[in-house]
Amino acid sequence: MQKYWKIRDSKLNKLIFIKDKCIYKGNPHEDVLRKLNSESSGFQFLSHLFSIPYSYIKRIENQTGKNDIKIYFGNDSEDELVIKDKNVKQEVFDFLKQELPNFKYNSEIPSVLKYGKAQFFALLFTSALFVWSLYLAIQIENGSQYEIVGGGRGIASIVLAIANLGVFKIIFGFIIILGVIGLALTRRLKSRSETEFLRR
Repeated sequence: MQKYWKIRDSKLNKLIFIKDKCIYKGNPHEDVLRKLNSESSGFQFLSHLFSIPYSYIKRIENQTGKNDIKIYFGNDSEDELVIKDKNVKQEVFDFLKQELPNFKYNSEIPSVLKYGKAQFFALLFTSALFVWSLYLAIQIENGSQYEIVGGGRGIASIVLAIANLGVFKIIFGFIIILGVIGLALTRRLKSRSETEFLRR
């Protein structure tokens, strides 16, 4: 089965074409878009578009409120079908759902922890770095001396360099970083919404 959508307001994929178990996307010449209709028989232009065969696809995500359908394929690769019209976007996803009956479908709102895992990891890593460097800074201000043995290029050398900035600067810097991460996490969680999945 074949089907196509002309996405005039997209800079990345003015055409989405599904044919012979393959998803094509790209920006063919305007003449091609004008001539394309349901009775078209010449598809040589498809060879110039980016293509994702069904056999490569691992997962497809359609999140409410987002302007794209994410396609995960190959070895940790991903691409998007950018579609601003929510009705057309849903139509494309539903067509793929029909075309991929062996994929498992489910719909869910991702958990807070799962959705914001990058920000939570950054918060955890920064906090660990802060506690370690603050401890060393306090020890240094109390007269202790530390020396890095070896190449001096590991995480310990970074922590020691931070510790040498002093307790006040470390606390001040941590508060700023904490604010940035907190803002990023808040904005990320605000975009959390129901997501449809097709998984192999």
